[in-house]
Amino acid sequence: MPDLENWMKGDLADRPFSALLFYLWQSEKTGFLRVEQGDLAKTLGFKDGHLTVTIQTLPQKDFLRDLVEKNIIDSALLTKCEQYAEQNICSLLKALHELSALRPSETWPLLEKFIQNDAFSLFDWDEGRYEFVPEAGPHDAQILFSIPIHPLILQGIRRMKNHKAIEARIPEEGVPIQVLTPYYFNQIILEPAERYLLNLLKRQTLLKTFYETSELGKKESQKILFAFLSLGLISPAPEKPDKSHRSTPEPLEFDKKWAVFNSKFSYIYKYISKELGPVAFNLIEKCFEELKPHLSPFWKQGKFDSEGRISLNAILKIDIAFANAETKRALIRDLNEILMAEVLAVKKNLGDEHESLLVSHLNRMGEAV
Repeated sequence: MPDLENWMKGDLADRPFSALLFYLWQSEKTGFLRVEQGDLAKTLGFKDGHLTVTIQTLPQKDFLRDLVEKNIIDSALLTKCEQYAEQNICSLLKALHELSALRPSETWPLLEKFIQNDAFSLFDWDEGRYEFVPEAGPHDAQILFSIPIHPLILQGIRRMKNHKAIEARIPEEGVPIQVLTPYYFNQIILEPAERYLLNLLKRQTLLKTFYETSELGKKESQKILFAFLSLGLISPAPEKPDKSHRSTPEPLEFDKKWAVFNSKFSYIYKYISKELGPVAFNLIEKCFEELKPHLSPFWKQGKFDSEGRISLNAILKIDIAFANAETKRALIRDLNEILMAEVLAVKKNLGDEHESLLVSHLNRMGEAV
């Protein structure tokens, strides 16, 4: 279960690396991300949400060894660089240039590719711990280069080999999907096949039908779906209720239940508005705020929209999409608490008769209050 109170540390089984990168970007975080799996550990630097490389965060020895493995430099030159750096108390990168081993115009593309490949390996990690430590960012003069997050997420997922990790993050085939158009949509450069799938999703929202229709095959389609989900371009959407076949939802069908609760919240708000006027919004907002200390920390950023429904930003929607079953159960319990608090507010402000009428209508909308 992800640490909802402090998202800055947790388990990759609960928050995959791709979603973590997106979170850091959208939150414009500055600091260091450390990811560990067994004996392996990697540290990445961020400034204002972008992956940023300085001489302090660059694994210089690993970079030079990589150059040796690729026959760009030989082991003798690596030894000379290490000796020069030790004697002159400088970085290995500077030693590489002082010895005229490479020109900076050759080094920088190699550096960027090395850092990207190092980050790409983390996308396949489906277990391990991470921790983000906020710190003051480096000065611009200390930054060797920065890597944009959106292309990094797309390229990282395109290269993924751990398909089981992808399958574990994809909604079930019976879950409908909605295509989103976030404010940053035009910043994301999709390949033709990805644009094709995004357009297909606008017509085939049920994943089962989507897989049958896609010309890419199920495996490749799932990989692209995972990229869309990680970037907030799609999200699970509630199915429209079938009034002729009303049935009790399965316990873990969170998206359907979310839609039912929001319908009830909206109805309560409109009911109170009809009786009390403009003060209705302040009443339900106060009710929610007073209850927040007793709910999961997840709800701290939750707000009511103009229709009285609880609205969430893109980051929280991604957290829900990646949440495990136990987390979703806890959130359903919280939604019940919010609903009961609003009903009690009606009783307190409008009386028992209004409460009875309200509960009767809410019960007809779905699960009993």
